[in-house]
Amino acid sequence: MSISSALNSASSGLIANSRLLETISSNVSNALTPGYSRRTVELSSSVLGDAGSGVRVVGTVAASNPYLTAERRAADATLSESAVIADAYARIMSSIGTPGDAGALATLSTKLETALLSVAANPQSKSELTAAVAAAKALVKGINGAVASNDQLRTEADAEIARQVRTLNESLNGIRDLNEKIQSAKMRGVPTLGLEDERSLLIDSVSSIVPVTTVKRDDGQIALYSKNGGVLLNGRVYEFDFDPALGGVTSAMTVGGALSELMQDRGAPVGQVAIPAGTGSGLFDGGSLGALFQVRDQIATEMNGELDTFAADLIERFRDLMPAGALDASGDGLFVDPTGGATLGLAGRLEINVAVDPDQGGAVWRLRDGLGAVTEGNQGFGDYLQAMNDAIVASRVQAGFV
Repeated sequence: MSISSALNSASSGLIANSRLLETISSNVSNALTPGYSRRTVELSSSVLGDAGSGVRVVGTVAASNPYLTAERRAADATLSESAVIADAYARIMSSIGTPGDAGALATLSTKLETALLSVAANPQSKSELTAAVAAAKALVKGINGAVASNDQLRTEADAEIARQVRTLNESLNGIRDLNEKIQSAKMRGVPTLGLEDERSLLIDSVSSIVPVTTVKRDDGQIALYSKNGGVLLNGRVYEFDFDPALGGVTSAMTVGGALSELMQDRGAPVGQVAIPAGTGSGLFDGGSLGALFQVRDQIATEMNGELDTFAADLIERFRDLMPAGALDASGDGLFVDPTGGATLGLAGRLEINVAVDPDQGGAVWRLRDGLGAVTEGNQGFGDYLQAMNDAIVASRVQAGFV
């Protein structure tokens, strides 16, 4: 081996060792850095003529497994979806309560039934009448509170949708910018692993919101599609738009009316189009975004519908199953809808008849003597109280929670 060959071999070995040490140092220092992939240096022998001339650094590559990465992102999306839905159900169950627990709707209903049974047996007791009215008011308060809790859940879901749509757009635009930087760097022969790690981290942030599939394009660029085939990024960003409800969401608000749909910019001349979301089969369902739409438009809404049915049954039981003399001048019973509106939102409007509520100028003795009574009658009269007791235990089509 000539002196020049020996020097070339030694020099190439030093260069290779320097690159190896640099890579090892980078791996150690970035071991806990989010999105960082372990690097390895690829080496090959260098041949000059027929003789070996040291070692050549082929390049630095990141250790990655596209299949495992895709599976991890799919699992992240499923976890995010499940967490949103599980939290919603937990909050709904907390709002209606577990039977036997103080404040649970089932417990409050039982307390009203017990109070009516007790006062029917002792109609002259002012304390029993007061307890029965208090039990009715507590049940109304519990129903109103459950609706308010569900409306708050819908309001928070609506606001979180708006936040996640902003995050989605920001991340997608960031990925597009990195695509362009990676393409430019590759054309100049500059290493791109750092940029690719940064892009991978942004893809992770998208994948928990919408499950994604990545497709490689020329010069290191990628396109992003949702698991269900919706386009997110392909050369340009297909941005989303969503308008949160001002002042919060109420039980009477519906999609397409006061509540915004998920919109996507498909480009001219199509422009923005509405994208069904929260159905489970929507183009961008499968992550936290679709789950939030499901909470806002299905889960909490269906529970409010059950509460509306329950409230309607209470009104009907204490009106339609009662003697005419037990009702007020308008023909209303113990429970009323002050607006007389549609069933939608009824549970949130439910009130106790003011005729028996001392806090609203009423008198508890009207529970015994009739809601329309002007003066207090015979204290031993218990027919209307017994009718109320019969009404609450009457066999009817199951009301709510079916």
